[in-house]
Amino acid sequence: MDICVGSRNPSKLKGVEKAFTKLYKDINVYGYQVEVDLPPQPFGLDTIMECAGARALRALEKNGMCIYGVGIEAGIFSVSNLSYDIHVACIIDRSGKISYGFSPAFRVPDRFVELIKKGMYKELEDIVSDFYGTRGIGDAGGFIGLLSRGIVFRDDLVYYAVLMALLPLVNSDVY
Repeated sequence: MDICVGSRNPSKLKGVEKAFTKLYKDINVYGYQVEVDLPPQPFGLDTIMECAGARALRALEKNGMCIYGVGIEAGIFSVSNLSYDIHVACIIDRSGKISYGFSPAFRVPDRFVELIKKGMYKELEDIVSDFYGTRGIGDAGGFIGLLSRGIVFRDDLVYYAVLMALLPLVNSDVY
């Protein structure tokens, strides 16, 4: 089974592959650079979901052999005046069926969110790079890897988001 992902990010591809191999055998995961006309740092669950959906659709368009298009988007949402980072997975099949899943969310420091909102940084990864002296953290362990001191990594968040999105697809008799 061929799976197209709307990203070439190694953490995203690893998480997608890990989730699909839990439920399917003989899968091939292909990453594609896709263009989406959306903000570099999405705020709000609706926007994050829209970004993930656009990535999934663009991925499916890249390869006619793929059964599923997968889009992963990380973004920030607020609850009770606190900001959280979450990964949203969108899976679209060839018939047009769409399913979304969410990762565990973790709190983002208020000052980081304010710097993005003030336009001093485009996205969270840029702040993390400056604050921690890292480069390309979004392609590696992610901000969560730093905060959790190596206990949880970005591919883990992607894994759970994709796995949750797969549940309605593998249990279609219930959904």
